[in-house]
Amino acid sequence: MINKLIPATALRIINVLLNAEKQMSLRELSRDAGVSLGKCSYYANALEEAGYLRKRPKIRLLNKEAVYIISFCYPLRALKKFSFDSLERAEYLIKKIAELADKSRLDYAFTHLAGAELVAPYAVPNEVYCYVSEKDLEKWSRLFQKNNIYPSKEGKVHLMVSEINPFYAVQKIRGVKVVSNPLLFSDLFSCGGREGEAAKYLAEKTGLNL
Repeated sequence: MINKLIPATALRIINVLLNAEKQMSLRELSRDAGVSLGKCSYYANALEEAGYLRKRPKIRLLNKEAVYIISFCYPLRALKKFSFDSLERAEYLIKKIAELADKSRLDYAFTHLAGAELVAPYAVPNEVYCYVSEKDLEKWSRLFQKNNIYPSKEGKVHLMVSEINPFYAVQKIRGVKVVSNPLLFSDLFSCGGREGEAAKYLAEKTGLNL
């Protein structure tokens, strides 16, 4: 269940800071997070008081363990999900979905073990988790069904919708889009089990320093 105590607005700010390559002004943070300047200032102050960031001379993250805030408050499996199934293997579906999305100009980004398979392979995925824009769900459904991927509650393909902008700092690996490494870690860690182990492996391989 999603923790409502920390709103998506705050998590959008944390997501941007986790991926920031340099210090940011409040206005830059507000723009990148898609949050009003007033709300951005409020949550930046709260995060500074909690010891996660420093605001002067510019905003910078002090503690990358802020990634666990996303894991605990917005666990992957608690997000809005639309499932489909196919006779094809998960490894093949990753490439197929990426090609379909590119041809149709649809936003997407793989996460969970499908994303890890491209960044830091740990375990062969048997499910495919992929973030999409909520406004594109009908297009995805029609596109999938034209390509023998059908709606199914027990399916292995999951289209995920998130309020924290999973497309921010998306990376492209071998022609396939994957969420940023901090968000990939967060999603894996939130699932526990072998996915939690994959998160630790990802951190080691990519230098997340968590």
